[in-house]
Amino acid sequence: MNEKKFKILMIASLIGLILGSWGMGSRLIFGHASVNYGSYVPWGLWVVFYLFFVGLTAGAFLITIMTYMFRVERLKPIGRLSAFTVLVALVCELIFISLDLGHMERLYRFLITPSFTSLMTWFIIFTNLMLIIYLLESFFLLREDLIRLSRAENLQARRIYHLLALGKTDYTEADRERDNIRVRRLSILSLPVGLLFYGTNGAFFAILQNRPIWNSAMTPLLFIAAALLSGGALITALIYIFHEDEELVKPLGQVILYLLAIFLLLEVLQFFVGYQSKVTAIVTSLNIIAFGSGWWTFWIIHLLFGTLIPMILLIKYPNTPRTVAWACFLIVVTFITVRFNFLIPDLAIYKLDGLEYTFFHRRLRTNYIPSLMEWLVSLWIISFGLIAFLAGSRWLPIHASEKEGVRGGPATWCNILNSITPETEKGGEKHA
Repeated sequence: MNEKKFKILMIASLIGLILGSWGMGSRLIFGHASVNYGSYVPWGLWVVFYLFFVGLTAGAFLITIMTYMFRVERLKPIGRLSAFTVLVALVCELIFISLDLGHMERLYRFLITPSFTSLMTWFIIFTNLMLIIYLLESFFLLREDLIRLSRAENLQARRIYHLLALGKTDYTEADRERDNIRVRRLSILSLPVGLLFYGTNGAFFAILQNRPIWNSAMTPLLFIAAALLSGGALITALIYIFHEDEELVKPLGQVILYLLAIFLLLEVLQFFVGYQSKVTAIVTSLNIIAFGSGWWTFWIIHLLFGTLIPMILLIKYPNTPRTVAWACFLIVVTFITVRFNFLIPDLAIYKLDGLEYTFFHRRLRTNYIPSLMEWLVSLWIISFGLIAFLAGSRWLPIHASEKEGVRGGPATWCNILNSITPETEKGGEKHA
């Protein structure tokens, strides 16, 4: 990414962070007083974005598995980027779901007094395990270059990287071998943990019997397909933006095309089976998606801009990396409507006839529209995640070094590495 694009994105993110601070402050001080969800629609925009970020981790998760567990050398240049992407997305999704909780300060109780028959407990366990695994994996992947960066001529940079390297000042061949073993073991561990993490998220909705669309064996499958599609599209776009590896973008674009076709087929089956069942609650939920007040999010944003146009681009221009990246970008930014149309319509049904005429309160309505505070909080978290990712891409060695087969990395940290003189390398291995 060139300097101009970096500055534009960073400035936009900082503006978003400032604007969103009003909403975040309101949430932390006044709790849920300004939200528009309530008793009948207990989950709102923050859960939608939580599901969105869960999906965004999946593509990068698979890349790390293929790179460090199955040792696919072709993917090694993007291994660090993938691990860091998973880490940032996990942090964002944890912030979203924590703010949705009524008393987020009580979250620790799931760990000290767990109920192992509850999917919520397993959800908390696997989420924290994923966070720990990818925090450690990112650290061991970056440590060698962090130590090198701690020997830079710039005193301030030297201190920061020395702290990030946890005070270690030298790095030997034995250290490299140990870190490689640790990364591989963490990747092997992340495979079952990750599968259980994604499966638990889908099963959490599938077991709710009073939710007509969710209560289906297809729900976990839809979750996995949605996660692979949105996460795969994200990592493909990031590879083009940060690595400009055109030869890798092309085959990944074809994978995204197949995933898009599979996900579209699953959606068609969901609607076909749902309407054929003639169950009133299911038909009503599907009608809300396709013909309700938010019909345009389904037909225009999701199907047109998020499915049809990307599919045409991927079919017509499979060998044009820029076009493939744009198609993947469209899939990612429009996928939030998929999560919204999964979550809200199933909640927007009165489970008893006439219930809407019995009690009157704004928290006892099902026509949910996110409040300004909910949008501002979401803007703050997304801006925070983007700033963290941009800062990492600029000042951390998350792009592969030359020894991992990359033509070049981000300018800033590579310049720092180039500024290291032989004298500053004393006590450590000389950087090539």
